[in-house]
Amino acid sequence: MKIILIEDLRSLGKKFDVKEVSDGYARNFLFPNKLAEPATPGALKKLESLKAERDKNENLIIAHLREVAKNMEKNKLEFLVKTDKSGVVFGSVNKESILKALREHEFVGKERVDIDLKYPLKELGEYSVPVDLKKGVTATLKVVISKEEEKK
Repeated sequence: MKIILIEDLRSLGKKFDVKEVSDGYARNFLFPNKLAEPATPGALKKLESLKAERDKNENLIIAHLREVAKNMEKNKLEFLVKTDKSGVVFGSVNKESILKALREHEFVGKERVDIDLKYPLKELGEYSVPVDLKKGVTATLKVVISKEEEKK
């Protein structure tokens, strides 16, 4: 029996895939659990329009992420850290602090991003940090760690 998957199933396929399964599996498991529907001509036509809409939304998301990446690469994030007299940094700049700063400066909203930082930054200077914005879009963020001026 041909079916259209409504949900992703690890053992069978992704959402909107058309698959061939046994009649018993479809009637006794997939249909009652609302994981699939029969692949009727009407359902296949509806599937094409759903796929087109999903692709359109996907392209809009990718365009937005590319815009975010371009904005990120133009700007720098500066972190002011406390140091001792010899310039040794107290504390460090880690993934969480960079992500927090990205959200505060409105580079990203609630999008999920992966910051590829192998270890926390513990020295003064400028660093290039790769940021994965998902959907195949990446950016390189400039992070500057500067000495915080002491108040007198």
